[in-house]
Amino acid sequence: MRGGLVALGVILAVLGAALLFVPLLPESNQTVNSGSETPYYLGSVSGYSLMGSIPVSVSWSVNGSTPVEVAAAACSGTCNASSDLSGITFENGTSGTFSLSQPNGGSVIMGVLYDGAPSVTVTFKITVGLASEGTVLVVVGIVVFLVGLVARRSPKASPTSAPAPVAPASPPPAP
Repeated sequence: MRGGLVALGVILAVLGAALLFVPLLPESNQTVNSGSETPYYLGSVSGYSLMGSIPVSVSWSVNGSTPVEVAAAACSGTCNASSDLSGITFENGTSGTFSLSQPNGGSVIMGVLYDGAPSVTVTFKITVGLASEGTVLVVVGIVVFLVGLVARRSPKASPTSAPAPVAPASPPPAP
C-alpha cells in the first residue's frame, strides 16, 4: 500500500507538471481585420498556474495570400502600458505559430500590422495549457507522495505456531 501511494503521487505530480507546460486545450478562434479601428485582439485565457504563467500556443493565418506582419505579447495586467508587455513576438508571412506565457491574472494581445488595401483578415487559433488542473494535480500528487512516505507499514502477520507442549504434571508433594 505504501509503495502504491508513493508511485501514485509521483505519477500525479508528473502528469500535473506536464499540464502546466504543454498547451492542450483549444480556445475559440479570434479574427482581426487590418482595416478596423482596433486591428488587434486583446483578451485573456482562463486559469491559474502554480508556475505563475499559463502557456499559450497560437497558430495564425491570413485569409488570402497577402503577406503581413503579426505582433503579439503577454501582459501582466490589461496591456495599458508598454511596461506591462512581455514576450513580444513579431512574425512575417501568411501563416505561422508562436508561444506566449500569460501571467496569472494577465492578458494577451495579438494584432496585424498591414497598411495596404484592401484590408486583410488574420485568424488566430489559440491553444492553452490546463494550468488550473495541472496545479491541482501537482499539489495532490505531492500530498499523496508524502502520505505514502510517512504511512506506517502494516504489521506483518506472525506465522501461526503450534501450541507449546504441555509439560507432564508432576505428582503432588508427599505429606
